[in-house]
Amino acid sequence: MPPPSPPHLLGCSFSTSSSPTFSGVSLSVLLVRMETASSSGSWLSSCLITLVFLQLPIHVSGDSGQFHLAPLGGTAKLLCPLSLWSVPTLTEVRWLRALPRGRSQLVHLFRDDQVREEDVAPEFKGRTALERDTLEGNVTLEIRRVRLEDRGPYRCQVRIANLSREGTVILQVAVLGSDPYIHVKGYDAGWIQLVCRSVGWFPRPWAEWRDPQGRVLPSEPQAPSLDNAGLFETAVSSKVRDSTVGSVSCTIRNDALGQEKTTAMVIAAQGKGVADGCSTADPISREDLPSAVALAVVLPVLGLLIMVGICLIWKQRRSKEKLLYEQVMEVETLLSDHAKEKGRLHKALKKLRSELKLKRAAANSGWRRARLHFVAVTLDPDTAHPKLILSEDRRCVKLGDRRQPVLDNPQRFDFVVSVLGSESFVAGCHYWEVYVGDKTKWILGVCSEAVSRKGKVTASPANGHWLVRQSRGAEYEALTSPQTPFRLKASPRCVGIFLDYEAGVISFYNVTDKSHIFTFTHAFSGPLRPFFEPCLHDGGKNTAPLVICSELQKSEESVARKPDGKGHANGDVALKVDASLRPWSPDLGPALQGLKVPSF
Repeated sequence: MPPPSPPHLLGCSFSTSSSPTFSGVSLSVLLVRMETASSSGSWLSSCLITLVFLQLPIHVSGDSGQFHLAPLGGTAKLLCPLSLWSVPTLTEVRWLRALPRGRSQLVHLFRDDQVREEDVAPEFKGRTALERDTLEGNVTLEIRRVRLEDRGPYRCQVRIANLSREGTVILQVAVLGSDPYIHVKGYDAGWIQLVCRSVGWFPRPWAEWRDPQGRVLPSEPQAPSLDNAGLFETAVSSKVRDSTVGSVSCTIRNDALGQEKTTAMVIAAQGKGVADGCSTADPISREDLPSAVALAVVLPVLGLLIMVGICLIWKQRRSKEKLLYEQVMEVETLLSDHAKEKGRLHKALKKLRSELKLKRAAANSGWRRARLHFVAVTLDPDTAHPKLILSEDRRCVKLGDRRQPVLDNPQRFDFVVSVLGSESFVAGCHYWEVYVGDKTKWILGVCSEAVSRKGKVTASPANGHWLVRQSRGAEYEALTSPQTPFRLKASPRCVGIFLDYEAGVISFYNVTDKSHIFTFTHAFSGPLRPFFEPCLHDGGKNTAPLVICSELQKSEESVARKPDGKGHANGDVALKVDASLRPWSPDLGPALQGLKVPSF
């Protein structure tokens, strides 16, 4: 086979078979002389470096590899199989780990006299280091805290200038497994079958049995298996005669580490005795030998389990007694606290009852005091929504079916179907009553003169509204922010509104049963005016008007008599109401005659 043609490097050619071999000293001198040469000879320097690198001896080719063994959790030192004794400076040293399907991952990178960890695989970051021995001319990769998945081939790539060489070394991880344990599998025709097991080995170990004289016994190894961690589980069985006396041992060895573990099992003698010409029975017959061996193994374990069980039961009993004592103390503390809390609750309940009684008395007296400040209130047609219909005396208001042709002045509500009272209050106490009858929805109260009249209005004390409304049936709420719902024992047919300007109080009363409904407190400023809203028709159930009482509502009740003079059988009572308070009542024709759309 003809020799390969010499490679062409930087415009010069050399024959690798005839190139001389330089020692380390002569190479250094040559490199120094080349550095001091003129710029016109720089190409010669590159050629010589290339020649030297091509002549570097390689211990192992790129396809073959050296094996390095490391214990699990220890430190592995992989020697690069390239001899670098004649190279003073390395441009780059790269260690790669080979992966399946021709892939690889970067383990360590040394470039320009610095360690680069940007592209290093995450599982190797912080665990590798590079060592170089210039005297021996080698580079070693150190891997700390070796894992089982670290095993496999590693490639060492060394680059000097623009040329590179590589070699392969294989890392093998070894693990010493658990101590072997022996158990009796069975007994058959004078033979005792023993099984030796151990777990956590790597690489795959070998096992053997030996008799009491140290001779190797025939064994039947079972197929090894791997656990979840990738470690080997091994088992090997053997048979010994039931007449064997002494220690039978099982040895499992890891050839990679050169270490082994041994466990022995003692087989007792089968006793025979003769006395006075009479033979005694065998203490353990051959048929009973498996049971005896099993008892020899089971009884100590059973005794240990019994002791552990007794200890656990005692500890559990002590913990239960301690827990029961703590629970008793906790119950006694809770009972004591409950008694104290019960006493406090009785006192608080008694106080609340007395306060409620005082509040009821105060509310009743407050309603009677409020009626002393009765004022006659009328409606202001300039503020009425176009769909509202006011009576001629401006004391009744109801919702019509269509908008009225009225002037759209700044004082008029154009979205909320409301109307204000004509009177404006800036001081003093004022009380008026509004007859609501059987209406299902209404809104009454007081508002500031400066409230918005156009568009949607959010009613709240912050916006100058102090209102109470009946929303659905017997549901009532004060228009606070948020709303305050409440229920009344009796639905009011007549509502009293009391304003104490200086005290900052607006109170609502149920004139029907003389009870208090709700009270707003606020520091007023500016003029305040009565507020009325009859609300929508509610499917025809809320067509009745709001009627402002021209005088105090009479609170006396009398039994309503039928035309024939007989009383009501069910004890119904009727409230006498002044005819002027119900202008739209069916039996009040004159009031209906007087009701018409107000003119502006």
